[in-house]
Amino acid sequence: MSEATIIQWLLHNDVQVHPSIQTSQSPSGENIITSTDSIPTSTTLLSIPASAIITASNSSLLQRIPSLAEKSQWTSLILTVMYEASQPDSKWRAYFDSLPTQFDTLMYWTQDELKELEGSAVVNKIGKEEAETMYAEEIKTFIDAHGDVFEGVDVSLEAFHKAGSWIMAFSSDFEKPGHTRDEDAMDDDDDDEYDSLDTDKVLVPFGNLVQIDCDLANCEFSPSESSVSLVSVGNIPPGTTLYIDPGPVPRSDLLRRVGRYPQSSAQHDVIEIDSTLIISVAGKNLSDGARDSRIERLVDEELLEDSYDIEADGGIPSEILILIQAFVADDDTFQSYVAEEKFPKAKKDARTRDVVLEVIQKRREAFATSDGEDIALLGASGEAIGARKCMAVEVRLGEKGILKKMEGVVRSWVDGAENQSRSAKRQKR
Repeated sequence: MSEATIIQWLLHNDVQVHPSIQTSQSPSGENIITSTDSIPTSTTLLSIPASAIITASNSSLLQRIPSLAEKSQWTSLILTVMYEASQPDSKWRAYFDSLPTQFDTLMYWTQDELKELEGSAVVNKIGKEEAETMYAEEIKTFIDAHGDVFEGVDVSLEAFHKAGSWIMAFSSDFEKPGHTRDEDAMDDDDDDEYDSLDTDKVLVPFGNLVQIDCDLANCEFSPSESSVSLVSVGNIPPGTTLYIDPGPVPRSDLLRRVGRYPQSSAQHDVIEIDSTLIISVAGKNLSDGARDSRIERLVDEELLEDSYDIEADGGIPSEILILIQAFVADDDTFQSYVAEEKFPKAKKDARTRDVVLEVIQKRREAFATSDGEDIALLGASGEAIGARKCMAVEVRLGEKGILKKMEGVVRSWVDGAENQSRSAKRQKR
């Protein structure tokens, strides 16, 4: 799409455009936004009126089918995008024409390609089957009930996946202006539901032209009641590409949602460890009944998660240490915890170390390749292994690197304690 078409759409929809920004093409041929002159910090680069943002409330679909407002934000936005993307005269026609029609998100990977991510928990988060169930049971049912409105609209499963992929990759959740979170009016379990009430899921036209990078971020979107603005967060030199920070999101999750990631997001990588693995190692000397009883107790006390994230520094969350202590304890000790309505403290002792090291080894066995094999693959040319396989290798190698750091952390516990003990003995002598 030409720069003239994009700028024309922005101006036609009352978008305020700073004179020092322009659209240009990256070396790979995609449209991006860059600066032509030096731009100081806190400068508004774009100001997009609320009426130009893609939401269900801005679409003529809501006017034709008022019951759309009763649907969840995710459902209503997908229906809106499917409807508007099929309208030749949609006010967002130019924006839809700028969006990709081919995707590298995990939803579109083949089984052989996904096998390259074996060992990463992201494979279990793709949600393709769940999405297609939603399409069959909710989206298609709504469309069939309003067949006259959707006449001529592409309502195929492929169109549904395309709309969902656009939303996954490019939507934003903006807090509703004037909405105050009432923490006392909700339970901890209601976080997801509550967030859907105090935020709006929207598509910001041509926001996809702003690149993502944690380290290079030089602007950010700032929503208000009347508009969404793109504002510089630092001085931007001439000829600089505009970047926003994608947030503390692992490369694996960006791959799932966007189909690509900046290497700077490696600092936010995590590896997930299932609680079932930890319990199987820490409680291997317990009977099935004893393990089940302790699991039930921990669930009742809200002390048990399905899985735990180990971040890039390899640090062990205290919740894992408490979980281990709860399952290595003998029956008398555990019953004393129950009687006193307390749970063990997080300990960094030799027994905990041995459990964590065994967990690490078993978690490492979930990967089909060694570090050396992955490094050798990345040493080959990108064309030799393909872009998708290259990203899969980087993701799994990053997760295995966290396991290595995790191992170093737990080994230092006892080594540090032994050094302190020897030092104390020398001082005593």
